[in-house]
Amino acid sequence: MIKVFFNSPDEAERFYTMLVLKQNRRNVELCIIDGNGVGVSASDFDAAARTLFIPALASYILKYNESRLMLSIIRDRFYFHEPEEQQQIIHIAEAIIEGERTEIPGAKQLPVRETPIYEALNDFIKPDLAFALSSFIKFRLHSYVERLYKYIELAIEEYKLEQEYQTFIHSLREYAMNRETKAEVIHIVHEQDLTVYNEHFSEISKEDLAGHIDRTFVHQHPMYIDASLLAPLVSIAPGRIHLYTDSPDYGMVQTIQNIFLERVSIYPRKMAGV
Repeated sequence: MIKVFFNSPDEAERFYTMLVLKQNRRNVELCIIDGNGVGVSASDFDAAARTLFIPALASYILKYNESRLMLSIIRDRFYFHEPEEQQQIIHIAEAIIEGERTEIPGAKQLPVRETPIYEALNDFIKPDLAFALSSFIKFRLHSYVERLYKYIELAIEEYKLEQEYQTFIHSLREYAMNRETKAEVIHIVHEQDLTVYNEHFSEISKEDLAGHIDRTFVHQHPMYIDASLLAPLVSIAPGRIHLYTDSPDYGMVQTIQNIFLERVSIYPRKMAGV
């Protein structure tokens, strides 16, 4: 019988339940040991370890220990101590892991994090072994933790960029809201590029747009502002923006919405008067 011990009876019960749900072999016996341990015995130990115990324990580590390991990396190796910051970074890291943030440079090149867990378990598990999961994680999963470190490192870079972006957007919003409006209505049509029109749907040339730019604000601003569209828009500070697009999630469309908020109305491209 192989025995694995957890930090609490609740954790042992959780792993026991995972084994029960994964079990499909009649010659495998499961039991709770001393409240916080789980025992597995089988006539064919190698098969049971390969098809049941190791996959279940790997899944348990990923599901119930990974977030705590990420938190310790964020806190102890990157020195982020604010709970809100920690959770935002973990949220980004989990999104990268789940393949939801493939637009982040380098996300697709990160190594598969599960592999070291399976390798360590395959090397470690043997008949009649008794061990504590916390010790196994601490002493046997260095490669896995280092891979998690790479995910966290990338998540922190993205978190800092997002914070800078939010600061950037806030400053542009404050500026546009406090600036005297130079046009009550602006129309913007999004095709391959974004083209700006006045209230009569006459196109405003790039030269005319550039003439509206508040150069002092642009030069003093800490981040790059798109000179062809964003800088003129915040300088004009229109009372209403009617934006026509078939891609409302497009980056610049989102940025315009975030700056001008309720001043922006979004319509399908076909509703443009051009």
